[in-house]
Parts: sequence; structure tokens; C-alpha cells
Amino acid sequence: MNVTQETHGSATLFIVEGQVDMHTSPELRGHLRTALGNQASPLVVDLTDVAFIDSSGLATLIEALQAVGKYGGKLRLCGLSPEVRKLFDLAQLSTIFDLRDTRAEAVAD
Repeated sequence: MNVTQETHGSATLFIVEGQVDMHTSPELRGHLRTALGNQASPLVVDLTDVAFIDSSGLATLIEALQAVGKYGGKLRLCGLSPEVRKLFDLAQLSTIFDLRDTRAEAVAD
């Protein structure tokens, strides 16, 4: 997994590439915690290049969603592949996350 961080206006963007699983989710969690500590909002996670995410990856994103909510910020996810989107739908997470189709939509105020 590779995580790249960018700033787009007020948005903090994390571009994630590879698999998000029990071996790599701690790295993603570390990146997100740093941004959450700075009360970034919106916090955007681009999953365009993520073909697989497991329960630990989902837990990492849920933890970030809860943390951003504590300071009134926003967390947006974008670029979900059909496979990843199906997992979000099955886990009934599509209704609690702000899902956007494109990075441009996600970083827009």
C-alpha cells in the first residue's frame, strides 16, 4: 500500500494505492490520525486505486469518521471501485459515509 497526502484548498486528501488490509491499515490509520489531530476538514480519502479492503481497513475508516465528527469536520471517500463499493453496501456503510464519485467532487467545498 502507498499513501500520498495532498492539500486542495481547505481539503486534506489522501490518495491510497494497493490493498487496505490488516497488514497495511495501521499505516493508513497513522496518516489519518495526524490529519485528525490537526482537525482537517474536509478530510478526503481517494480509494480509486484500492482493489481490496478488509474489515480492518473498514474499521480504520469508521474510526476516522467518528473522530472527525467529534470536532464537526467532514470525511469524504471517493473513487470506490465496484468491488469496494459492493463491500460498503453489504456492510451497510454506504449510508453513513459521504461517498463521492470523483476526487474533484470530494475536495470541493
